[in-house]
Amino acid sequence: MSTLRTIGVFPASAVDRRRVLFDRLEEAFPVRFEARRPGELRDLDAALELCGSEQSRAAADLGIMALSMVAPEPEPGPNTGLLRLSRALALDSRLRGAELPDQHLAEGAPSAESISLPAGREIVLASFGGLPFWTRSGSFDQALLAPGEMEADEPLRQRLEDGRCAAMLPLVHFLRELTEGQRWRPPAPRATFLLDDPNLHWPSYGFIKLDRLVAHARERSYHLALAMIPLDGWFAHPKAVRALSEAAGALSLCVHGNDHVGGELGRPVSDGEAMELAAQALRRVESFEQRSGVAVDRVMAPPHEACSEQAVRALLRCGFDAISMTRPFPWASRPPRHWLSGPDGSDPLIGWRPADYIAGGLPLLLRHPLTGRSPSELRLRAFLDQPLILYGHHGDLEGGLGVLADAAEDVNSLQPTRWSSLGEIAAGCYESRPEGDGLRVRMLARRARVEIPAGTERLVIELPPSHDDPSAEEVRIGDLALPIEDRATEPIGVTPSSTVEVRLLHRGWIDFRGIQTRRSRPLAVARRVAGESRDRVRPLLARNR
Repeated sequence: MSTLRTIGVFPASAVDRRRVLFDRLEEAFPVRFEARRPGELRDLDAALELCGSEQSRAAADLGIMALSMVAPEPEPGPNTGLLRLSRALALDSRLRGAELPDQHLAEGAPSAESISLPAGREIVLASFGGLPFWTRSGSFDQALLAPGEMEADEPLRQRLEDGRCAAMLPLVHFLRELTEGQRWRPPAPRATFLLDDPNLHWPSYGFIKLDRLVAHARERSYHLALAMIPLDGWFAHPKAVRALSEAAGALSLCVHGNDHVGGELGRPVSDGEAMELAAQALRRVESFEQRSGVAVDRVMAPPHEACSEQAVRALLRCGFDAISMTRPFPWASRPPRHWLSGPDGSDPLIGWRPADYIAGGLPLLLRHPLTGRSPSELRLRAFLDQPLILYGHHGDLEGGLGVLADAAEDVNSLQPTRWSSLGEIAAGCYESRPEGDGLRVRMLARRARVEIPAGTERLVIELPPSHDDPSAEEVRIGDLALPIEDRATEPIGVTPSSTVEVRLLHRGWIDFRGIQTRRSRPLAVARRVAGESRDRVRPLLARNR
């Protein structure tokens, strides 16, 4: 295991005043915050000073990494200010040149009105209102605002999101640099587009023309997933199937509900009803695959962003690999308090990692709107090593495929990115950390293809704190079953420079083929026919406007 980096906090009283904040950061990074008095700089890896600079400058003079945060973060104002990141090489490449809005940077905020940072020999990393906001001189960083204490039920992610990030960003950047050699290596950058509702009944669907879409995706080197409603799987047009087969990996399918009757996954009130719905969706998908020869990723995109806790558990037990939604706590407007501040098994970093386990072990991949997307939110997600999943509907392509080209350019400008299907993104969601001649892998997925580095001879599989029921899991590597003790397996031997297929088998797994399900309901079929007809006629109506 890695050694924690010790950070001295000045003044010492700041630790107690921000206990929840520091606890969250200690969960996110391999660090330990210690209260220190003036002059106590021995045995420190870094120094953090809140509302002062004397001690942090003294630490920097000794070659210790130091960050001074000058003034308390003010309350949000009526206007939104812009934090402008420079293009300095000292910044993470995904942040360079960014403009990040923040309601706590309102012009005229009392705590920021008369304070500015010097810009002599310092490198300006960020500015606000034309004045330096965050600077660097050697091993000494100084930032204008210091984050305040957090509420017990406040996710850390809400301090680093579109609309609020200025006070937290310099601190997180500082911690990432400090722990570069100790923290987990993130998954490789991945991205995909996701369009809800289309099926393969015809070579087109609304404003989607499959042959043109495939050619455009291959030309622009992006990937697009179609979230198909299982009820629609009764037929696939040969030309639509051919377009998928000729896509050469540029197009894929995933699952969108079951009947698509409103927010159907948000309604099941019993585990039995939820299991029936999940099993029927998988039966339909499997039947579609057998008839068409087109594979469907076992990733669920719930209709209308609705999914109950019972439905999530059913998806997990029936064998889905992941779920993709806009928030990491599907059945609540805010994460339940016990997810953040409870005893063993709670996760104070919900929404912070590349993926989260929810409801006992189903990975959740966050997605973001394609049209009306926030460039600042995409930057922050990339900075946090999260996959970039941009979703929409066929109507978003009414003006042509340029919206996809523009969005792909936005994503590619942030970092070198591998465009992949949702299934591939889910399979790549793991973190790793070398340990001598071994590799420790932290699973953020149900199954993963782990690349074993040269010189690596041992492998340990670990579950993260976000998995609240590790005792219900068994690790499978080929035919080898490995029990999990204290969230990790015993080391096993592996071949260097190889690929290992790892999967989690839930002890409550049920073969969906053995679950009795009802026949398609006439009302559900009628509603789906009406919805599909409406989508298909929209291009004709648009031409006649």
